[in-house]
Amino acid sequence: KEINGEVGRFSLSNAVDRDVGTNALKTYHLSESEYFSIEVQSGREGSKFADLILKKTLDREKQAVHNLILTAVDGGTPARSGTASVIVRVLDTNDNAPMFDKAGLTVTMLENSPIGSLVINLNATDLDEGSNSDISYSYSLYTSEKTQETFNLNPTTGEITVKGMLNYEDFNIYDMELKVLASDKGSVSLSTQCNVVIRVEDVNDNQPEIDITSLSSRIPEDAAPGTVVALMGVTDRDAGVNGQVVCSLSKRLLRYSS
Repeated sequence: KEINGEVGRFSLSNAVDRDVGTNALKTYHLSESEYFSIEVQSGREGSKFADLILKKTLDREKQAVHNLILTAVDGGTPARSGTASVIVRVLDTNDNAPMFDKAGLTVTMLENSPIGSLVINLNATDLDEGSNSDISYSYSLYTSEKTQETFNLNPTTGEITVKGMLNYEDFNIYDMELKVLASDKGSVSLSTQCNVVIRVEDVNDNQPEIDITSLSSRIPEDAAPGTVVALMGVTDRDAGVNGQVVCSLSKRLLRYSS
């Protein structure tokens, strides 16, 4: 028998006894089972047949096959019996959602990572079988367009690769979050979500920029030491120590004569 895990009654084939009267088939017995019992019915002319009764819901992922023994007993003295093997194969229903190895992952990438670089290879599994366990990967509705433009997600393998240039300075943030769905291909698809945080690390790819805000074109020869002759600002778009600057004057000073 191949049965759905929630259907409750199944007809079994009748046993045959050529004797008649009290020596004919009297009843059936089923081997001990947590999930099944039998109900003996009487037909016309005293014939007996049995229905297999499902006592509680089956779970294919825990036990896919149940081996039972049905015994038919007659009413003679001494009683004679015959046995038949009843093999119950449990059909799969899509009752398991895919599961990621981890619900949340963090990956660090340098901002100069070339296009095509592997970010991470996601893996999800499904305890069901057949199409109910075939998994496809996709971005969730909550994943930003910018993230989807920057990273490619392979719907079959779950592989995430760099699709656009990473630039730490353009984001002005350290983390980009991807919400990835793994969905099975059951008639009613089930899915689960994994949050992937991609941390973009800064590299020293920007030169300091000098901005002169004030400059005296002429300096009196009697100007006192400490007189401000120019005011300037220096910025560096890099982060951390890469963005720290040190200002100094060149040792080769120009001399002007009137």
